[in-house]
This record gives sequence, structure tokens and C-alpha cells, in this order.
Amino acid sequence: MSDPRLSQRSASMRPSALREMLSSGDPPRLSLAGGLPPAEAFPFEALAGIAAELLGGHDVRSLQYTSAEGDPVLRAQVAALVSTVHRREVPPGRVVITTGSQQGIDLVGRVLLDPGDIAIVEDPTYVGALRALVPTGARIVGIACDGEGMRTEQLEAHLAAGMRPKLAYLCANFSNPSGATLSAARRVHLAELSSRYGFVVVEDDQYGRLRFRGQHLDPIASLADDVVYLSGFSKVVAPGLRVGYLVAPQWLVRPIVLAKQAADLAASSLGQRMVSRLLDRPDWWDEHLAALRDIYATRADALCAAIDDRLVGRLRVRPPEGGMFVWAEIVDPAVTATALIAASRARGLALVPGSEFSTTNTYDHALRLSYSTLTPAQLAEAVGLMADAFDSLTSSSR
Repeated sequence: MSDPRLSQRSASMRPSALREMLSSGDPPRLSLAGGLPPAEAFPFEALAGIAAELLGGHDVRSLQYTSAEGDPVLRAQVAALVSTVHRREVPPGRVVITTGSQQGIDLVGRVLLDPGDIAIVEDPTYVGALRALVPTGARIVGIACDGEGMRTEQLEAHLAAGMRPKLAYLCANFSNPSGATLSAARRVHLAELSSRYGFVVVEDDQYGRLRFRGQHLDPIASLADDVVYLSGFSKVVAPGLRVGYLVAPQWLVRPIVLAKQAADLAASSLGQRMVSRLLDRPDWWDEHLAALRDIYATRADALCAAIDDRLVGRLRVRPPEGGMFVWAEIVDPAVTATALIAASRARGLALVPGSEFSTTNTYDHALRLSYSTLTPAQLAEAVGLMADAFDSLTSSSR
């Protein structure tokens, strides 16, 4: 029962099982639970040099308030970057710099959704999106996913039956948590549905620059007009800088800026200036992204190879083409994710259940596994601990 002094919005906020698990007791020795960049992915030397230049040179803009829209230089750089990806010109006036892209989800929900409205998400979906959208009072409807991302034919059936959503949120590239990428055909289909039925697509593209195999696919934002495109620099520079961005249709920019003025006045000026200086170095940027892709490709391969070696017939995964995650399905119906997580935790390994990412508390035989923070040797060790946990559960059930 919630405290009557709290608002209805506060009462609707759901806790993060992952955060609460990791904050209770001693942290586990190994973790496949979080989606964090590893320390070796951070460009310490480049950022240290830039910080020294900015602060040593008394760069006032680095420490002063900036506009809610963001530093104008960075907005222009982001517009140029996104124009290349979207294959059409994106003016800086459609770019808003956010305090991490998580804030972008929150702002879009605030300005588009009223209580009782319908918001579509992929199922399973990014848990941060659920936490941002649920407090709006909107009805969250999950659309099932497979290896090619959201099943847009299922969405079309809902729309044909009369459902009228205000927005549809998804991670089109290497989805968190499923690791799936929306196929080219489904991107076109979703863009067509958005235009026909008048809802806004919220395309969260945190991981698109971390593709380490396969072919690049054009974003949905290159195919339709009413798309809010979210991305940022947490996964490719450092999450602690808290620099994200969104690109919105022109009619949505002003409401989003007004909501942002109320939320935080402006994103970190120092973080924005540091990222802007990095973007001024295209050769460095290309080399940095290539190094990141090598890190994640090596770790993804190591995790999948260890699972093939130690957990064949017990855990089913799809090898990823990018990003930080694989979706793992437990083959034995007698072994639940809850039981496996508890047995793994007793051995010093943290896992996160698939139900954490569900709109209906399903996926009790699934896990999201992140390979981002552990070395290949540690990933092999983590899978060995999972194998031991499986052994303990299956032997006790005999």
C-alpha cells in the first residue's frame, strides 16, 4: 500500500529488480546483468586533454548555463552526424541535447501521453522506457518480437481492429534486451503504419554505431516524418558525461524544450563541450568506434562460444551482430529464471531475469545476458558458474 501523501504518478513507479538486487548485500564477483561499457572503452586520455584545454583556458561556456535546447555548436554537429545516417538533411533546429537519452524518452512521454492513451512497445522492451512511460497513466501495449524485431504484422492487426496508439517505442538496432534488429522490411512497414494511423515512432538507437558484423540498415527516421530519433554518447564515449540527444519533428520540438526547461534547465555544459571537441576529431572518432566494435565483437563471440561449450541443450541464444546483449532462453521447463538466478548468485554471479523487461511479467524462462563488462576469460568463468548452477538445480529435482 502506497503512502497517501504520495502522488498517483509516484505510486505507479515500479522498482528495478536489477538495481535492487545489486544494492542488496555484497556485490557479486561477476555480472552478466548490467549493460555498462567496460573501463577500457573509456577515452580517458582524450577526455583528460580536452578537460585541461577547456578549464585551463577558462572556457566560460563549459561551466555556465546553456539553453535547454543544448550547446549550439554540438547541436550543429549532431545534425550533421544524423543527416549522414538518415540520408537526408536534418536541421540543427530539430535537435535537442538531453541529459542522457533516457531523459528523451521521459520528455516525449510527458508531451505526448495523457492518462488512458495507448503507447506501443516491443515485448520484451527496454526497462527504462517502461519506467518513463508507465507514470504518464498511458496504457502500455506490448507487441511480440522475434529474431527480426517487433512483429509489425501483429501491430497492424491491432490497428485494423481499432487500436489508436499515440506512440510506438522500440530499439530498432540490437534491442535492449533481446539483441534483435528490426528487419528492413519491417522498418518500411512500421513507417507506413505510422503514416497511415497517425502515431509517432520513438526510435531509440543507442547501439547502432556498435554493429560489428552484418549490414547497416537505414533508420526508421529515414523512412517517415513523425519519428523521434533518440541516441547519445553514453555507449560510445562515457555514460557519466550524461550527453544524449533527440531529433524530433518540428511540431514537437517546442513542447519538448518547454518540458526540458522544467526538468533540468539544460544538460551538462561541460559534458557537451567535451563531446563537441571529440566530434571535431573525425579521424580519432573513427578509430575509437572501430576499437569499441572490436571489444564487443570479441566478447560476444567469447560468451556465445562458452555457452555452446558448457550450456548446450540448456540455454538457447542467438549470436548478436552488435550492441551489448543476448537474449537467453532456458530450455528445461522445470528450471525457472528465478531459480537459476538465485543459484548463480550463491556462486558469485549476477544475472537479470527476462521478466524485468516484460509488459506482462512473462519470460520466466528467459534471461538478458550482457557481455560488455567482462573479459573473454571472465565470460567463460561466468558461464561455468551458470553451468554449476544448472547442475545444482537439475540434481536437486531428481
